[in-house]
Amino acid sequence: MSNASSGNAVVAYVQNADGTLLPAGSYPTGGSGVGHGLENQGALALSDDGNYLVVVNASSDDVSAFQITGQGLKQTARASSGGRLPVSITEKNGLVYVLNRGGEAGDPKGDNISGLRLGTDGSLTPIPGSTLSLSSTNTNPAQIEFSPNGNLIVVTEHGGGQIDTYTVDGNGVAGGHKVQPSAGQGPFGFAFRGASQLYVSEAGGGTASSYTIDAQGDLQIVSGAVQTQQTTTCWLVITPDGKEAYVTNTASGSVSEFSVGANGTLSLQESIAARTQGGPLDMAITSNALYLDVLTAAGNIEVFRIDQRTGSLTQVQMVTGLPAGSNGLVSF
Repeated sequence: MSNASSGNAVVAYVQNADGTLLPAGSYPTGGSGVGHGLENQGALALSDDGNYLVVVNASSDDVSAFQITGQGLKQTARASSGGRLPVSITEKNGLVYVLNRGGEAGDPKGDNISGLRLGTDGSLTPIPGSTLSLSSTNTNPAQIEFSPNGNLIVVTEHGGGQIDTYTVDGNGVAGGHKVQPSAGQGPFGFAFRGASQLYVSEAGGGTASSYTIDAQGDLQIVSGAVQTQQTTTCWLVITPDGKEAYVTNTASGSVSEFSVGANGTLSLQESIAARTQGGPLDMAITSNALYLDVLTAAGNIEVFRIDQRTGSLTQVQMVTGLPAGSNGLVSF
């Protein structure tokens, strides 16, 4: 998304079989962004069924939904985020939860999560009783995401050094809030492998950690704070086969590669799997697992081919010209 303060928009591309990107339109959200970095992961999210895209509008404190059609995106709804300064969003089985960084925005209620129901017509309806606080009012939270089975919600508190977990009941209402310490400093981006393994990047120490997570949201460390040998390790993605994890190191201008063991262990494969022009931010792996798309602070999307045997990265293309402060990335 453009994240422009004058009016947020989703910027779309078609990705060819060779990985190259072609512009495919810009779609206003009706809301507004902040025009600068959000220190977040997951500003956009695809619905489970692939029919909808949901997007945060950080400055106007709301979220937008779009239907994905053969002719592009069609906006279907816009609704309150349930708090101030929404920075991350997730969807599972028609449930949408938003992470609001209210403490930074001066909201006396502080940071929270809040739920909406995504209708089959693309409507967004608030879920009563779904707005819950984090560990404290101002934690600089970075990401929210459902577990693959939809039974849990996880939030990283970049500033608070904590990981929040919530259970989700049959009505889509979050509860059972637990706050647990991160294995490394500054937990930031994360991804699941199956319902019971969680992988988290840690910006404060240039590290990443892995955990097992049970049905109640309790975490057990598998690999704690494994060094990338780089700095500000912020965003994390896992390949569809679950064998590699990539993290972006924003201050170092690099991407690191970890191999992932069957039991969830993380082992540094390449400290510098790729270098980028401009600090790398969010990432997305294509659904065919052949390419890694990386958004940078310079307003570029850099496309890398993933070696299917080793996981090594080779640059294919660099798309330039995105607005400053562009944020979030999904691929499908």
